[in-house]
Amino acid sequence: MLTEAEEVIHARAALACEAATAAGLPGRFEAWREDGLLVVLATAPELRFLRTITGADLPRALRLAKASCWDGDPPTLVLPPGSIPQGTGLVPAGVRPIATLPLTFAASDADIDDSPDLDVFLRVLLDGYESDDVVTAFIAAEHADPRVRRSLLFEDGVPISAAALSSHGPGVLLGGSATPREHRGKGAQARLLLHGLGAATREGRRFAVATAVEGSPSLSNLRRAGARVHLRQAFRLG
Repeated sequence: MLTEAEEVIHARAALACEAATAAGLPGRFEAWREDGLLVVLATAPELRFLRTITGADLPRALRLAKASCWDGDPPTLVLPPGSIPQGTGLVPAGVRPIATLPLTFAASDADIDDSPDLDVFLRVLLDGYESDDVVTAFIAAEHADPRVRRSLLFEDGVPISAAALSSHGPGVLLGGSATPREHRGKGAQARLLLHGLGAATREGRRFAVATAVEGSPSLSNLRRAGARVHLRQAFRLG
């Protein structure tokens, strides 16, 4: 399932790049496939974390990482679990977890609105992310795209948490999701996660995919929901 999951993640990255370009954000945003590798390019320095080459063909990935399109700032290479390249000049850059879940959920939540006002949704989502201006603009463009389905959780009529998903072939990508600081600790993200899994199940998708930072509450919620977590290795040219 890991290869299929990476394809879903790449499809969502392509959607995000298209949305950022359409919104007129400065810089280049591209996602493409090359020689079996999945490549994402974003030229804004603040979005450096998006610049990745994913795949198992290390020699091809190394050649591509040295291409001129990176303007001297090479991307992160994301390799399969257990990969430890020797003699390549690569240095470890942490892990990039992927969480995968087979879809057998049917949960729904009456306090969740699946057709929220876009401005309200973005306000809650961006308040939760607490990101800088460039990252905020990218997240806003991505989640305003009509291919992304948005959900808001309400408490006593007040929106307290936001989550989104998008469908790509047999799977769905769960992301992004965020809860403003004043509403954290209420289990909001776990409720939105189960609700999203239920929606994907009813739609007939086979599995769900999410990315999260190792050790984060988001990854803990995914594990509690039954996700299998794959810790892919990340490397950069030294």
